[in-house]
Amino acid sequence: MNEILSIKNGNVKSFEQAYHQWSDQIYAFVFRQCRSEEIADEVLQQVFVRLWEKRAGLSEEYPLHVLLFRMSRTIFIDELRKQARARRYLDELRQKKGRDFMEDNFEDKETLQLVSKAIESMPPIRKQVFLMSRAEHLSHQQIAEKLGISSKTVENHIGLALRYLRRFTLLMALLTLY
Repeated sequence: MNEILSIKNGNVKSFEQAYHQWSDQIYAFVFRQCRSEEIADEVLQQVFVRLWEKRAGLSEEYPLHVLLFRMSRTIFIDELRKQARARRYLDELRQKKGRDFMEDNFEDKETLQLVSKAIESMPPIRKQVFLMSRAEHLSHQQIAEKLGISSKTVENHIGLALRYLRRFTLLMALLTLY
């Protein structure tokens, strides 16, 4: 049975094999384009999340690696567009306020309370990993050992937490405009 058909049928082992076989190449492909570990990690995660979520509709016309690299290219472009939009919004905010919005806002106790609430609303393991990293200043390896998970999982959780907080602060910035 080919790997696409196997993934379409929900075979987790085939999905994991695909991840192990292609994740390094996809990461390298994206990283070469942008020189950003954060973007490369984000795109890599989204490619495999999308592969699993959209598995029922996968085309068997092309080999799996072709589908994965097409997805990574599309997701990469979307990610660049998102970042460009966020930069435009922040530039507009800076122009309207005449100062660095983020620094001024985080000094505000109310905003700090909202950020704390955002951290509290994270899934328990993500919150724990994030706090161990930022509050306890533990390395990814130390956190992985304490929690019995891989360093890559720790890295993924921290990336997701930071992305969530960035989106949260962007939303806060937009809300203050109105």
